[in-house]
Amino acid sequence: MTRTEYDVVALGELLIDFTAQGAGADGYPLMAAHPGGAPANFLAALAKYGAKTAMLGKVGDDTFGHLLLETLRRAGIETRGIVAANDVFTTLAFVTLD
Repeated sequence: MTRTEYDVVALGELLIDFTAQGAGADGYPLMAAHPGGAPANFLAALAKYGAKTAMLGKVGDDTFGHLLLETLRRAGIETRGIVAANDVFTTLAFVTLD
């Protein structure tokens, strides 16, 4: 087995933040999906500055879970420690501002 060393490994939440992008004609908020979760955001910033990073966690084996995994990979974060499971849904958060 090959040993891999990382500068930073994080364990924690991965989620999709739905943020309000205005309102439709009926007054209901129009929402846009954005990858989120504080540990992942922190790793993405570190990876941007050249740190070797990895994430541990669990997402649903669904569209949003796959979106999060691909986003982390594009950011240079190792995702081998993330389980995509069909017994859970990826966490969603809905954010509106007054």
